[in-house]
Amino acid sequence: MKPLKLYSLIILLLLGVLISQIKVIPSWENIQTLLIVSVFILALVIGLLYLFKLWSRKNKEKTKNLTQQLIRTSIIVVLFALAWLFTIPNVSKPELVDELTIENKTIYVYYESCFPPDSDCECNYYGSLVYTKNQYLPIMHLVLKTDFYVGSVQLNNGELIAKASDSCTKDLGKMEKINQ
Repeated sequence: MKPLKLYSLIILLLLGVLISQIKVIPSWENIQTLLIVSVFILALVIGLLYLFKLWSRKNKEKTKNLTQQLIRTSIIVVLFALAWLFTIPNVSKPELVDELTIENKTIYVYYESCFPPDSDCECNYYGSLVYTKNQYLPIMHLVLKTDFYVGSVQLNNGELIAKASDSCTKDLGKMEKINQ
C-alpha cells in the first residue's frame, strides 16, 4: 500500500469546494449537501490518517523532522479551515419564488432581499436572479440579474422578458430582455 500523500487530501478538499459552488436545481440541494459532507468526511479521515502516520514515527525520526511535521500539520489545519470557509452557505441566500416551464425550458426566479430584512423595497440592494435549468444536468445557469423583483417571465421568439412585480411601487413598469 502506497503512503498517503498530502496532495490527495488537497484534491478532496478542492472537490468539496467545487461541488459547493455549483448551482443545482432546488430538488437536488439536499443531495448536493450530502455529497459535500461526504467528501469532507472522507478528506477528514484521510487527513487524520496522514497526521497519525506522520506523528507515530519512531522517536529518532520524530525529533529530526519535528519542524517538517509541524509545518505539514499546520498546512492540513489551515486547508480544512479554508475549505469550510468557502463552502459555508451565504447568509443572504436568495429565496426561490417561482418555478416556470415555458417552451420546454424550466425557469427559476429567486429574490435577493436586504439583510437585515427591513422592508422588501426600502433598501438599496434588492433584485431578482433568473436561472434556466440545464437541458441534461440538474444544474442551473444564471440568465438574468435584475435590480427589481421579477413578477412575470415570458419567452418570445427566443427572447426572455422579465417584468417587474407589483410589490414595489417604484419599480412598476421596469422590464429587462435578454436573448436566449
